[in-house]
Amino acid sequence: IGVIDNSRQAVYGYDQRVEVFGSKGCVQAENDKPTNVMLSTAEQVISDKPLYFFLERYKDAFISEINCFAQAIIDDEDVVVSGEDGLEDMVAALAAGKSLKEQREVTIEEMKKELDL
Repeated sequence: IGVIDNSRQAVYGYDQRVEVFGSKGCVQAENDKPTNVMLSTAEQVISDKPLYFFLERYKDAFISEINCFAQAIIDDEDVVVSGEDGLEDMVAALAAGKSLKEQREVTIEEMKKELDL
């Protein structure tokens, strides 16, 4: 079971943490920060805010994506993420939007049928 909570508003910049729990364990990914130092006292917890600007947060990912794309062109190979992958993501996003708007569960299959896919 997975739950995704999204918000574009966080008073401390942004929040992109991920936690997945299962019967065999857990995986977590925290927000990137300038340091991992955290001061905890009886009165407060102090730490660096997450890196703010999206270019700071995604610099390494952007570089990796461009390098992989260029290498696929040089080697005349398929790219790692296909147009079909993008379409699947779009269908999921549309289903989520419809679910929010209609306040009900919307399956991927229902959305594909509606889109004639």
